Amino acid sequence: MDFHNLFNGFGVLFAVLLVLPHVVFVKTKSYDKTVFTNKGMVYIDRIGRFFSVLLMAINIGVLEKGFTEPKELMERFWLITTAALIAVYLLMWVLFYRSGKKAFAYSIIFSSAIAVIFTGICQVKTLLFTAGIVYLIGELYMASRFFSKTNS
Repeated sequence: MDFHNLFNGFGVLFAVLLVLPHVVFVKTKSYDKTVFTNKGMVYIDRIGRFFSVLLMAINIGVLEKGFTEPKELMERFWLITTAALIAVYLLMWVLFYRSGKKAFAYSIIFSSAIAVIFTGICQVKTLLFTAGIVYLIGELYMASRFFSKTNS
């Protein structure tokens, strides 16, 4: 496996765009971390997020088959669709950052998880698909706990 087959250039870009808003939010906003009482679910969220980003950027060669035929069409379809999902994701982050509304938070979760799961399906990456589902479950828990404090 050579360098060009190891790294997915657009996957790296999409992975950075998925992580960057989380970093900005954590560095600029303060929130009560004690509401996340189930440490197992917190670790599931972190594992899902880490492996989703890692597997989008790097081709590890395990349970990966690549794009189905016609390859060029599938690559273009994946690129356009994922770019649109990431654009929606970033827009929802801007709206959530300004308003803090629950609807925007859940839109962030679903748009990012769909982008990861969709990438796993299009590129036939079984581990990425699985990491996307774990990421979705962990993020839904984190959001539910985050907003439970504000509703009570």
